[in-house]
Amino acid sequence: MMNNQFSKFWIFIAGRLFFTLAVNMQGTLLAWFIYELTRDALYLGLTGLAEIIPFILTLFPGGAAADRYHRKRIIMISMLAFLAINLGFCWYSFQIAGNGLIWPLYFLIGLTGIARGYLSPAQNAILGQLVERTKLTRAATWNSAVFQTGQVLGPAIAGILYGMLGPRISFLCVAGLIAVAILFIGMLRDIPKPVAQIMAEPWLKRIKSGVEFVRNHKLLFPAMFLDMVAVLFGGAVAVLPLFADQVLHTGPEGLGWLRAAPALGSVLSSLLLIRFSPGKGAGMRMLWAVAGFGLCNLLFALSSNLSISICLLFLAGMCDSYSMVIRGALLQICTPNEMKGRVSAVNSVFIGSSNELGAFESGLAARFLGLVPSVVCGSLITFATVGTAKLRAPELANLDLSKNNL
Repeated sequence: MMNNQFSKFWIFIAGRLFFTLAVNMQGTLLAWFIYELTRDALYLGLTGLAEIIPFILTLFPGGAAADRYHRKRIIMISMLAFLAINLGFCWYSFQIAGNGLIWPLYFLIGLTGIARGYLSPAQNAILGQLVERTKLTRAATWNSAVFQTGQVLGPAIAGILYGMLGPRISFLCVAGLIAVAILFIGMLRDIPKPVAQIMAEPWLKRIKSGVEFVRNHKLLFPAMFLDMVAVLFGGAVAVLPLFADQVLHTGPEGLGWLRAAPALGSVLSSLLLIRFSPGKGAGMRMLWAVAGFGLCNLLFALSSNLSISICLLFLAGMCDSYSMVIRGALLQICTPNEMKGRVSAVNSVFIGSSNELGAFESGLAARFLGLVPSVVCGSLITFATVGTAKLRAPELANLDLSKNNL
């Protein structure tokens, strides 16, 4: 990296760290807050559904906007929206909580989905403007490590704050962290605007071209689909409050560590990938990692010991991080800069939306199949998908990332 690029990259990484920390604190606070108010798995599942619908509806316009307008401004406006929404959660905890009205929380969660639909493509697309092409794999790995670090610290801090101070002060702390992230992003300078011909293209044409690019790509499409199925069916994050309460018999502090364990494993995996960059055999190791993710979640569902459960989620996070780093590197290397907003939007539909749809699926399955059987079934679906990918996507299985020339 040149010095100027080096500085811009680390400014962006600092802002991303504070924002990811805040968002993951918010997620843990909301999960336990809603569970305390309702004591119902279905309401936890509806939390994901309330965010995913507006998220999906705004993702493709958000991706098109990221390839037409100033990406830094889109990030700033979206983060300001997150700040306002978080203050709304704080207001709810002061004024409404306890009177039986739950819908204002879901309304605010829906607004979060809209803001995220514009933030996600712009945030992913801008990374390629901050570093040289030869540094993209390393930059994607650092980006993943910082993202996962926020996921480690956020739930742990949120659980401690919630147990000590309650939801009101905790939501105010989240708002402060979002404000710090906005200050860092505001420090970015000299970020190029989209090229003229991209600005002249109609919205629908731009959106369609991004979808077609991913659909016809022999590496991006199977990698995104593989991770989507694993997250949609194989995870147990959405129903962790139930496992914490009904199976492991712990409180909000224990829930915080359960939610932090996968991200802690992801941080370690990302740091190892920084030191030992993925090269030859990256594709097969990715398939094994996704299979390992499913196996760890399967064993977690059968565990009744808190320490063992935390270790299994830690290992699941390590496996998940490997596939996430490979997918992130593929997106940056395989996609032209002028299309990264739209391709990032498609990636978010596959991966980002599967988190919320997975939350809804987990809550629904836990309600009707039972808590443990729902996670076991999801793990079996993950195994079947890995086998299918090995047979139907040989280019992914033979992936070599020793050179950034895909």
